[in-house]
Amino acid sequence: MHVRTIAAAAAVTLGAFSASAHAFNPQPEPPGFGIVSVNADQTIRLNVVCWEHDVAGLPPTPCSGELMFHDMAGNIVARQIVRLRPGGAALLDFSLGARTSPATLVGIDPCWIPDPTSGRALPTVEVFDTASGRVARHVNPLTPRITFIDGDLRAR
Repeated sequence: MHVRTIAAAAAVTLGAFSASAHAFNPQPEPPGFGIVSVNADQTIRLNVVCWEHDVAGLPPTPCSGELMFHDMAGNIVARQIVRLRPGGAALLDFSLGARTSPATLVGIDPCWIPDPTSGRALPTVEVFDTASGRVARHVNPLTPRITFIDGDLRAR
């Protein structure tokens, strides 16, 4: 019985030392999307809007960053640098076109990389039929809340 007690105490002690530590990152991560599937008849569009409203008494500021699409191998297939005034918007389109057969789905990774001094920008992605313009899907990113201000990461 004594051996089991020592073994249990050792397991508890080792468990306490093996617990992972989490460091505080005051810089919130940029909004992130997952892979979005498109085919040759579709266009994928990455939209970004620069937030134009005061948050917690702080006025809006200009937004800048880079819109881009990656293929499944990580290659950049389209990119655009943007500088927006509060309330401004930009978009970046990418189409596969004749590069693939119409039945083939291709994974595209949309990215919004904000400049470190950028104001709050809200990105979204949509996939639409290139010929008709009919929207097939609309994707919102996993994004920090708009109330993250000056390193104050309290979600409200």
